[in-house]
Amino acid sequence: MATRAVYTFTGFPEAPVRHLYLHHDGYPTGAAWRFAEALREAPEPASFLVGFLNTQPNAEPIQSPEQAADAEYRYLVQHAPDADPRLQVQCWRRIPGGDSWNPRCGPMSLATFIRRFLPGNPS
Repeated sequence: MATRAVYTFTGFPEAPVRHLYLHHDGYPTGAAWRFAEALREAPEPASFLVGFLNTQPNAEPIQSPEQAADAEYRYLVQHAPDADPRLQVQCWRRIPGGDSWNPRCGPMSLATFIRRFLPGNPS
């Protein structure tokens, strides 16, 4: 079963705001796996978006999250160069058939998100 998700990235040097749509594994465990893969590819916080794009070649650029009307999850990944931690994530869930986003978790550090939803991850 496909669990679609929208990933929004803000504050990265390559793009101030970037929205990506993925057709499957959009639940938090799948997102944590994607985030862990991106960190292995690009461990520096400022390069995280590049790592995500490199490890997720099927990610489709979209203009806004509203374009993905069938998405069940939405993630916001923020790069804040002057904050500690520099990478933060928030997650929302939309009940199938619904039109509003309900907070699921966050904001929290990306590392905490990965530990919470992908226990035992070696990253």
